[in-house]
Amino acid sequence: MDKPIAAKIELSLLDENSNGENFIGLSTSLYHQRLIYGEPRELRKIGRKLELTVIFLDTNSFENWFNHPKITEYWNEKFETFLSKNPETIQEENVIIEIDKILNCECKTSDLYLLQGRTLQFTNELICGSCLKNVPYSRIPLSINIENWQNHYQRVYLNWLESSFLEGSALRQLKNHKTGKLNLAGEKIRQELSDYLKKPVYLNHFTEEPDIQLTCVICGSKGTKSGLTRPFKICKKCNTAFDYSKV
Repeated sequence: MDKPIAAKIELSLLDENSNGENFIGLSTSLYHQRLIYGEPRELRKIGRKLELTVIFLDTNSFENWFNHPKITEYWNEKFETFLSKNPETIQEENVIIEIDKILNCECKTSDLYLLQGRTLQFTNELICGSCLKNVPYSRIPLSINIENWQNHYQRVYLNWLESSFLEGSALRQLKNHKTGKLNLAGEKIRQELSDYLKKPVYLNHFTEEPDIQLTCVICGSKGTKSGLTRPFKICKKCNTAFDYSKV
């Protein structure tokens, strides 16, 4: 099954005295074309070489980024002018992404999708209700700012998880399901995804103890069966998913 690939892109500078600043924006271009994850990314100079560390979304991105039409349009002239040879892409070994085993959905359609804020790095958190695998960002139009929201959500979540100083403020943001900016932004993303996918998308809100949250966090209803084991219930009125008590 396809998964993210950690790699470095080696750029061999024609002029050893060049600082390589012409290539600072390369990772941004790769990200905007949905070829890499936004983080981590690092560009450093070692002698005549520049090394750009990235996480490619999948095998196709890893193998074919150099031939992507927009990369060719924006970067070929710089590659030809400032490099002594074409960039080399080298897969990294023994890094944490290699054991994360993120599996991407390959279903053509699904009866429903589940959305939640990201809590762990490299996890998309848009889940197909048929295969329960991640729907990759490459299948979502750029106009839906799902990754920006999920990056923001992750920062708030980690503040709650790790920081005693910010823990209270972060927890209030996470639990303000009805009027909090973080969750309202998630609801906007959920609606946009539902419109685009033409299928119901249910938002899985944060709760401190999801195994005992047996009612909708918005309206308090008992909901209806989702057809899944976890989450077991959905509220069609509030477009929420809940009840992780089943095993």
